[in-house]
Amino acid sequence: MSRPALRSVGAAFLAIAACAPAKKDDPPHFGRLPEFRLQDHYGHPATLAGLKGQIWVADFIFTRCGGACPAMTARMARLRREVPDEVVFVSFTVDPANDTPGVLARYAANFKAGEGWRFVTGPQKDLYALSTAGFKLAAMEVPAAQQRPGEGDGPFLHSSKFVLVDGGGDIRGYYDSTDEDEVKKLAADIAHIQLEVHS
Repeated sequence: MSRPALRSVGAAFLAIAACAPAKKDDPPHFGRLPEFRLQDHYGHPATLAGLKGQIWVADFIFTRCGGACPAMTARMARLRREVPDEVVFVSFTVDPANDTPGVLARYAANFKAGEGWRFVTGPQKDLYALSTAGFKLAAMEVPAAQQRPGEGDGPFLHSSKFVLVDGGGDIRGYYDSTDEDEVKKLAADIAHIQLEVHS
C-alpha cells in the first residue's frame, strides 16, 4: 500500500477512534484537603500527612446523636467489610467537648471498628474548619433557642455524606449515606482508584 493510502487509512482510524465511546471516567477531583492535626480514639495523632498514600473514606458524626449517626456508622461498618482491608475509614466528631478519645473508643468498640477505622476528635474550631472549608460540608452547633426536643439529631448540624479521599489527599467523591446505590458507587469508585494507583 502506498504512503498516501496509509496516511488516509491512519486518518480514518483516528476519526473512528475519536467517535468511539469513552471508557468510564476516573472519579473526579474535587480539590485537595488542607493539612490537619487532630487526635484519634487511640490517642494517636491524626493528620493528613499520616494518611498519605492511603485511600480513605470519611464522615462526620457525634456519639450522642440519636438519629443519622448510628445509621451512618452501621453503614460504614458494612462498607468496611465490602472493600479491601487497606482502605482506611475516618469518622470525625462534631461534638469534641463530649467525644473524648475514651468516649470515641467505646463507640468504636460498639461497632467492632477495628484498627483500620479511626474516630477523630480535637478542637471544635479545627474540626468545623476541616468540615466546612476542607470537605465543603456543613458543620455547626445549633443554638439552644433553635433546638426542638424530639426533632433532628440534637444540638449539632452536620452532613450525612460519605467522602472518598485518595492517597494524595484529593477528594474524589461525595455519597449519600442513606442511599444504597450511592454506597455501592462508593465501593466501585474505591476499586477504580486502586486501579489508578497500580496502573
